[in-house]
Amino acid sequence: MGGNAKLEKKKSKESKSLAEQMAKLARKGRLTAKNADRHWLYEKSVQNADVEVEFIDRVYAERFGRHARFLREDFCGTANLCAEWVRLGADRTALGVDYDEPTLQWGRENNLAPLGEDAARITLVRDDVRRVREPQAEVLTATNFSWWGFKTRAELKEYLLNCHASLRDDGMLMMDCYGGPEAQVPQEEEREQDGFDYIWDQDTFNPITNEITCYIDFSFPDGSRMKKAFAYDWRLWSLPETCDLLAECGFRETVVYWEGTDEDGEPDGEFQPSREGDLAPAWVAYILAFK
Repeated sequence: MGGNAKLEKKKSKESKSLAEQMAKLARKGRLTAKNADRHWLYEKSVQNADVEVEFIDRVYAERFGRHARFLREDFCGTANLCAEWVRLGADRTALGVDYDEPTLQWGRENNLAPLGEDAARITLVRDDVRRVREPQAEVLTATNFSWWGFKTRAELKEYLLNCHASLRDDGMLMMDCYGGPEAQVPQEEEREQDGFDYIWDQDTFNPITNEITCYIDFSFPDGSRMKKAFAYDWRLWSLPETCDLLAECGFRETVVYWEGTDEDGEPDGEFQPSREGDLAPAWVAYILAFK
């Protein structure tokens, strides 16, 4: 191969986005623990940001008779939800708050940059989510169970009070949570993805404090494994104690959205308001709190 051809091939490779490079390696079965990007793996295996923003948009519109325009994403990480939110329309804006600057920078380069001029409608702030109150948002999200990092009632109350103060009068807070008997059992759950496997490792659980330690691993076709790509030290908060605390913090109404099941009794990804959940061994739900 001539020098110019080699140079053009190198330029072509460099011009491809990280997402394109990862997707190509995944399609060819060439992802390894050495060449894979952990944030890209996480977004592909854990998040469904495009589906989640549609859910937020629908619930808010049903509640207030109009569409929300300004969303704040707490514990935003790579700001994937912010990016999907502004894709909903030219009038949508977003604020992402997270304490980890390298993760925020990854989001700027890989989730905001592809938006082009629309990226200007997203602001990312490195700070403690309990310290940021302005500008007030119509929707505030705390997802991927990140709020479980607050392990005492006082800490969680401080955060929820700030959420209340950070919302407009027609504001909505959305949190997710999971539970069921299997949530308290140390175990590994493996799920096949395109080009890699996602492994959820519930390592330890303390029934006295409800504290749980979890990890996310990724394994690859070559036999390599990215161990403890993500680590979590949480308290499993129950739905009733969380809803009680939300009321105590000033939210006038709290609604639990429970996931439905298909004909085989498996989760179907459809969440509807409910006051009674089924006795599933493991479940995921959304808590919607209205100011």
